[in-house]
Amino acid sequence: MRAFRQRLLVFLLALGAYLCGQNLLYGVPPTIGVVTGESALKTSEAWSALVSFVKEEFELTLRYQVFDGHRPLLKALKERWIDLALLDAAWFVREQSWVRPLLRTVMGGDTEYRVLLIVQRNSLFYRTADLRRFELFLKKPHEEMAGFYAPLAFLGHLLERGSIRYLETFESILRGVAYGKGDEVGAIPEYIWNQNRGSRTLEYLRILEVLPPVPTPFLVMRASEDETRFQFLRNTLASLHTLGKGRQVLQGISLSGFTASELGKETLMSLAEVVRQVDGSYGPPK
Repeated sequence: MRAFRQRLLVFLLALGAYLCGQNLLYGVPPTIGVVTGESALKTSEAWSALVSFVKEEFELTLRYQVFDGHRPLLKALKERWIDLALLDAAWFVREQSWVRPLLRTVMGGDTEYRVLLIVQRNSLFYRTADLRRFELFLKKPHEEMAGFYAPLAFLGHLLERGSIRYLETFESILRGVAYGKGDEVGAIPEYIWNQNRGSRTLEYLRILEVLPPVPTPFLVMRASEDETRFQFLRNTLASLHTLGKGRQVLQGISLSGFTASELGKETLMSLAEVVRQVDGSYGPPK
């Protein structure tokens, strides 16, 4: 009887460990953390539509959580309150010692996007060489490639610190330049310009400069995690663009897809240098 009880105990312990593992792998839905975009409400609604579609089409339960910046997002990832995080390229470079990419995002069919410098249509600035006294509109919090790093890396040698002004959204940068005094320069990602095509605001604007392309955001996981845990999720997200409804929900989060392609070593090194230089001159984001 004692031997039977011992075997039973061993069996129950093994079963408990197995069920615990199954629960970690399959029972608890993975949570993706994202930083709020132009509007926290719109960001939440867009991701709600995506996770609902994934549940309906693929029977995969997924959760999301919206954060007001990359620092709280990364804190939640490090402390395991979330499983995955959608990171701007600048933060991926900064935190790559403990995170690794699960997927890259795609915008407009590419894993890179361009940042535009815009001016008022009647501005006297026709090329960057014309810039003397001007006010640069950037997006706060100052922590993203499009709203901070790319424009400062390009224009930093022309700037005085007092000529930078931070606005809440890229949309407010569009309006601030369009209806300003004429000496403003704004930095926006190209997709914001495209989303506003046909609007009255763009009638008062023109593109001064197209900056070199920067990588789109990365969907990352903790480097210490077993990647196979997210294999089905990775395959699911990578296939969304093949479905009509999938493309619709992706458009809601300003993406055209996810891909498993890797970032080239040279691109990573040049990106790290941009982040290093800008952080050295203007300080890392707080």
